[in-house]
Amino acid sequence: MALYMQRIGVLVAVTLFSLVFFGTGLTGAQPVEARVAGQWQLIDEVSGAVCRLHLKAEEAGGAFPRDAFRADMTSCTSPVGGELPQLGWRVPPEGGIEFVLANGSVLAAFDVGESEGLASVAPAGAFLLLVPERAVALSALIPTAH
Repeated sequence: MALYMQRIGVLVAVTLFSLVFFGTGLTGAQPVEARVAGQWQLIDEVSGAVCRLHLKAEEAGGAFPRDAFRADMTSCTSPVGGELPQLGWRVPPEGGIEFVLANGSVLAAFDVGESEGLASVAPAGAFLLLVPERAVALSALIPTAH
């Protein structure tokens, strides 16, 4: 009986060590779009204008690129002026977030910065921040951090 209990103890110790050292496989198991989907704020750093938007982890479909997801930005205006057309969002291979039109062209691109959100890198001359309303591991948007 003692030998049997010792074997069970070793098995439990190895299992616990494996879970701690190698992880459960559950952390970060969600696709990146599911980890960053939710309510965000788009902030114009020059004017101070703020709008809320909802990044959804649902494929945009239609004429959008296959890697684009739905974005509800009905209360926002375009960073280049005027009302926004129907938009999608995606995580490009180089990281960050891009807002894309149905034809695949990029309307605005954001990269992980030093703040609690994402800083715009396109269009030129726009100073925008994209800030999540709930805690989001922005490291999910950095390709080398996966």
